[in-house]
Amino acid sequence: MFIEYLRSDTPVYTQWINVMPGVRVCQFKLVQLSKKRLLTRQKYESSDTFEVFFCLGGQITAMPAGTEPQKIEKHHILVLSDISELLSLKISENLHGILVAIDLSSFQEGPPPLLPPLGLNIDLYRLKSNLALQYGSVALCNRCWSQAVFDLRGYLPDDIFCRYCVFKAIELLYILSVKSFHMERLAADPENQQNPQTILHIRSYLETHLSEKITISDLSRILSVSPTYLKTEFRRIHGISVHRCLIDLRMRRAGELIRCTNQPIYRIAQDVGYEGMSQFSAVFKKYYGITPGQFKKMSKTGT
Repeated sequence: MFIEYLRSDTPVYTQWINVMPGVRVCQFKLVQLSKKRLLTRQKYESSDTFEVFFCLGGQITAMPAGTEPQKIEKHHILVLSDISELLSLKISENLHGILVAIDLSSFQEGPPPLLPPLGLNIDLYRLKSNLALQYGSVALCNRCWSQAVFDLRGYLPDDIFCRYCVFKAIELLYILSVKSFHMERLAADPENQQNPQTILHIRSYLETHLSEKITISDLSRILSVSPTYLKTEFRRIHGISVHRCLIDLRMRRAGELIRCTNQPIYRIAQDVGYEGMSQFSAVFKKYYGITPGQFKKMSKTGT
């Protein structure tokens, strides 16, 4: 969404830097903002490119579907993927910053010459599934990690800081690929210790009943709570809805079965709760960006 805007004829100051294969960097400033202030999300083919925007000034208002708008301001970081459910981005005058676009497949084909062989390979499927829990985009606002990035700006020349942002963008994608940040909020949080154990154990119940048809009404009856209370408390504890959690668990399980077994895909669909292949295939492609058949082929060939 954002990189296509910067590559257009919009009158902005831009400086493109090719740091390594699969990575494009653009340092820019909207000196004279065109009439196109609202970037509407287009439906592109699925890709493995992730955009990480380091905001140095100005403001972006991200407008996701069904939730409140979120402002990205100075010293905030925004991560976008092709599965982002953002409807649009509203940009302000004098917006400036650094955009790092990483084609993860191309980037990981060979060891980048500027990176030591640390063995920190980014699991593309895990990264996409974790970002799917966040509706395809993540904003880091007033976090210690992001503030530490911008604190170094005053000590580094602009071109070196751009390259530094590349390393931090790769690090951030790695962190997002290994951490299911909302799904792992458990009772260790003092605030959550006040919640009924029944609510805390819903996720475990879902994991062991993936092949069954599960509804909010059924869960409410089993736990003896109202549907409204169940949905509200589950979202407060886990940060996502019951429905989205169930989709995540089913798709993760489906991916594991496709990678690790020789079961037919139609049987795997049944094992994770889908009676029809068309619905399973549609949800799977939206989740992973490829069809179950393509996923199986890539898993078997090791690509």
